[in-house]
Amino acid sequence: MADLLPGLPGPTFAELDQALEGTCPSGPAGRAGLEGVCTEVLALAGGQVVGAVSWAVRSSDGAGMLLWLHCLDDEQHLARVLIERAADRLGRRTVQAFAEPTALAPAGLPLRMRPGTRRALEACGFSGLDGWRYLHRRLDDRGGRLYAVADVVECPGLPGWRLHLRERDGSWIGEALVALPVDGTTALQWVSLTPARRSMGNILLEQCLAHLADRGVREVTTVLPAPAEGRPDLDAALALHTAAGFAEIDQLHVYTRRP
Repeated sequence: MADLLPGLPGPTFAELDQALEGTCPSGPAGRAGLEGVCTEVLALAGGQVVGAVSWAVRSSDGAGMLLWLHCLDDEQHLARVLIERAADRLGRRTVQAFAEPTALAPAGLPLRMRPGTRRALEACGFSGLDGWRYLHRRLDDRGGRLYAVADVVECPGLPGWRLHLRERDGSWIGEALVALPVDGTTALQWVSLTPARRSMGNILLEQCLAHLADRGVREVTTVLPAPAEGRPDLDAALALHTAAGFAEIDQLHVYTRRP
């Protein structure tokens, strides 16, 4: 539980089972197919569990996948034991760590929350790549209900809600997708706008937050791709969410070790 990012509800037993199977609520982890999902537990002589690690092989290219790793108090020496165990079992192949979302967390290792694991990965020969920004927004400070200008429909496939923003003539401006809340928290999956009306992103996002607050949601999170050279759209997306009150909680990095 101490490893959970702010805004993530505690995992259920069903989600823990999914993590052990190498799956996540939105589908198979990796979405490219995994083989030989294995989880091992690290325990002291007296039986106290101090860590666990899960790994598999990606069937599309044979790369090893360190799916998730948790250890007591995120101690670096425990994390290193677990990483070396997984790498030894995977053999001489390229290994990626935290590259796929699981039932426990989004893809990427949180650098600020998991400094011991980061140092252990680097000590074991892994190099990190900046992948995403994890943003968080509390809704306690929202005022009265906004006048609704976006249509809200249920999205059972997620499950959650889809908000449609349209012109008066019905033409599409943009939409947002929000996961079904759990324990007063939810995740904003994405916001999409037609190129000609990107200036209306703040309206769509405000409507989304108002919709959530009206339904008793207390906090919302989202994951955005990290800013990259030559991608002004990524900078604009981060600025849009920051202006709406989201704060960057952590950076999520993917790690790779070559044979």
